[in-house]
Formats: sequence, structure tokens, C-alpha cells
Amino acid sequence: MNEAVFVGFVGLGLSVTLHIIFTAMTLGAGLIAALYRWIAYKNNDVWAELFARKAFKVLIVSELFSGVWGTIITVFLAGFFTAVTTLATNTLFIPISIAIASIMVRIPAIAISWYTWGKISPRAHSIVMWIMALSGFGIPFGFRAIFAEINHPQAIGYYLQTGANPGWMAYGNPLFWTLYLHTVAAVISTGGFVVASLMALEKDPRGVRVGLTFGFGLLTAQLLFGPLYWHSLGVYSPLLYQAVNSTFLPIFAVKLAAVVALLALGYTALRAAKAGSIAPHVKFLGPLALFVVALGEILNDGARYPNLVIVGDKGLPADLFANFYMDIPMPAVNMILAFLVLSIVVFTTAAFYALYRKFLAEVPETE
Repeated sequence: MNEAVFVGFVGLGLSVTLHIIFTAMTLGAGLIAALYRWIAYKNNDVWAELFARKAFKVLIVSELFSGVWGTIITVFLAGFFTAVTTLATNTLFIPISIAIASIMVRIPAIAISWYTWGKISPRAHSIVMWIMALSGFGIPFGFRAIFAEINHPQAIGYYLQTGANPGWMAYGNPLFWTLYLHTVAAVISTGGFVVASLMALEKDPRGVRVGLTFGFGLLTAQLLFGPLYWHSLGVYSPLLYQAVNSTFLPIFAVKLAAVVALLALGYTALRAAKAGSIAPHVKFLGPLALFVVALGEILNDGARYPNLVIVGDKGLPADLFANFYMDIPMPAVNMILAFLVLSIVVFTTAAFYALYRKFLAEVPETE
């Protein structure tokens, strides 16, 4: 792998990892916000409405950063890996269209939800919030099909062999459903733990209990979905499976240890919350959940190095999919890498400041 492709591979992997971290927060917090906005409407519960608004603020901050890193992913794909971008567009048009359509619904729904809060009927506002929350899960429904295909190219293989459009074949990929369920459980669980951590800083025991219920509850579901996805990799993507269990085994072990810690700490915190108190360690559960998400995506992406596409026990190197239209000069590549590192530092600092320091306190709770 030449220098330019290596930088592109690393930059793409870092961008995907950061995008997934913020996406986990925005999808999970969005679902919680929509549910409690509905509960507030149905039960005329003032606390539920204020809590929904606080959870929605988490969504707003994380959606901003998620969108930025999603754009950076597109730049890396178009600039460094034009061949794989072209191939994916030709063969996986339906999953890509589903993801884009979901984004086009979700972003306006977020804006409408925020700016119409208290200005339209509670019922209408609750419906908009549900549209906002549920449309978000269409995004991984599209993009996780792409990940399933680069780990086990079923639809792509059909296209290359026959030249025919594979249509919906990507959703028959045996890796897709285990990966999608694993992802859905992860984002809801992560959103719950992040909300619980922020509510602990606000000293809101009821909010902490709600966040932990989602966080711990969906984390227990991962005890099924995680091993199921891991097993499916062993059957359909053995090269990636072997890398996770050999070269990347230390990272895999750290992730498993972090999951066990999250389960134990989440359980004790939830018991305390049900008793009406806030455990001192709750504020650390959100960052720990995000750490688990980051490790999972590093395993998903980094373990394929130096390959971009896995075909059974063989891999197709990233060089095969590199930009063949032009040679990217190394000074430009180094500038891109420096900008990426600077962006990570700035965005991480800004996200921490927005979520943990100022944002929740400065945005008014009521109109």
C-alpha cells in the first residue's frame, strides 16, 4: 500500500469511527426524546416534556458533529477511493437511496421539532418527533448494507458476474441483519448511557433512571446480537474474523472488558436510580459507552487492513480501489492528514464543551 493510499485508508477509518460515535448519540437520544415527548403529551407530564427537551439537545449537538464527519467520509471516498465509490453507487443504489432519503426526512424533522416546540399542538409536535426519531434508523439501514457487502460482497459479486442490477439483493446478505440489529441495539444503549450521564450532572434522578433503563436494557440485548454478528463473520467473512481474533485480539479483549464493566456499573447504577439516588459513577457511563462504540468500529474497519473488501478468506487490497484518475501529491496528502488530526482535536473538545459544560445550562427549557 503506497503512502497516499495508506493515509486515505487511515483517514477514512478515523472519519467513520468518529461519525459512528456521534451517530450513536444522535439516534439513541432522538428515540428517547420522541418517546418522552409522546408521554408528556399523553399524560400531560411536565417533567417528561422538560426531559424530552434535554434529551433533544443531546441530539442537536451530536447531529451537528455526525453530519460533519459524514461529509468528511464522502470527501475521503471521492478523493482517495473513487473506484469503490463508483462500484458502490452502481451496485448498491437502493441502500444508498434509503440512507439519503432518511437523511432528507430526518434533518428537516429535527429543525421542525425544535422550532415548533410549544408553537403547535402537542399531538402534532409528538408526531413530528416520532418521524424525526424513526427516520434516523433508516440511515444505518442503508449504510450498514454497504458494510455487509464489503465484508461479504453478495450483491456486488452478482453485479460483477452478470452485469445485472442486483436490486434489493444487498438485504439478503447474511451479514446484514446481524450487523443492523447489533447497530440498532448499540446506538439506543449508547444514547441511554449518554443521557444518564448528563442527567447525573443535572442531578435529575428520574432522568438518570430513564437513561439507564435504555442504556442497560439494550446493552443486555447486545449479549445476543454481538456474539451473533461475531459468529456470522466467522462463517461469511473468515479473513476479517481471523484478524479480529489474532492481530486485533488485544483491542477485542479491551472492548469485551469494557462491555463487562459497562454491564456491571450500569446494573448497580440502575438499582440505585430505582431507589431514588444517583450513583457517583453514572457520569462516567456515557464516555465508557462511547469508548465501546469506538473500539467496535476500529475492529470493523481497521481489522481489514490492508484490504478494503473481504471475499471469504481473501482480501482485495485498498490499492485496487484507489484514485486512478490522478496521483495525489504527498505534500497535499500530508496537509490532509494534519487537517484531520487538528479537526479531531477541535471537534472532540467542542463536543465535550457543548455536552458537559455549557450547552445544557444555557439553552432555555421553556418558550
